[in-house]
Amino acid sequence: MDKNMLHRQLTDQGLERVDYTEKAVYQYNIYSEATAASYPLTLTTFTSEHGNTTVHFHEAGFPENRFVPLEVRRAALDKLIEIERLCNGPSGKTLEEANNSSMAQDLDEIKKLGNEMKHMKTNSELIEKNLIPDPIQ
Repeated sequence: MDKNMLHRQLTDQGLERVDYTEKAVYQYNIYSEATAASYPLTLTTFTSEHGNTTVHFHEAGFPENRFVPLEVRRAALDKLIEIERLCNGPSGKTLEEANNSSMAQDLDEIKKLGNEMKHMKTNSELIEKNLIPDPIQ
């Protein structure tokens, strides 16, 4: 999805961008009447050098070491589901419908993935630059 369109849609959903580099961190405050406190849910997006922006739903969460009431966690899950549907668009697939056992769903995704992988550095190139390569999966 286009970075500017995604940013506009996330801010329209009430999320506020609190940090931005190649990653953007959005925050959505959820208020609990039971505790009379607000709990910040954070959501990270990543923009590749090709301009594609993805939402990292697996990184969404609350600050560590803080108690978060169940009703706030439920509201956070509802908000994440709403954002996932927004990102998928009207013809997008839900997580349950997606074929998660493959890296790409169609030929266009395979081409896009191939172009992104062309620009990735090898483990030996990363080590030469004193960077840590990805672990063996």
